[in-house]
Amino acid sequence: MRVLVDTSVWIDFFNDHRSPQADALARLIEDEVEIVTCGVIVAEVLQGFRDAKIIAAVERHFSEMEWLTPEEPTTYVAAASLFRTLRSRGITVRSTIDCVIACLAGAGGALLLHKNKDLDRIVESTLAGARALRLT
Repeated sequence: MRVLVDTSVWIDFFNDHRSPQADALARLIEDEVEIVTCGVIVAEVLQGFRDAKIIAAVERHFSEMEWLTPEEPTTYVAAASLFRTLRSRGITVRSTIDCVIACLAGAGGALLLHKNKDLDRIVESTLAGARALRLT
């Protein structure tokens, strides 16, 4: 099993903010489950830190992970198509980045660990092939 962890979960985890998703991430790390990331998630996480030592530690943490890499232009065309299809069904996704993340997870065979309503809508649609990690 491989898991793509969304920005909101990493933020809770690094800030010691208890949430079911942050607790699940801690268990995944403890159980040595394969956790993957991608560029937009790393960029979003790192932009929230101010302390240079923390930034360096988090950068090292992410550099040790496998990264899901967009295939250009396929990933971006798929994300745009996903956005348009959802909108045509009356589902408004507020972030193009969420569409890209869902497409990367689907193509990379990774479950999504997130706490994001837009990703919930995308996963429920089954359009991107992304599946959410079920919390127990």
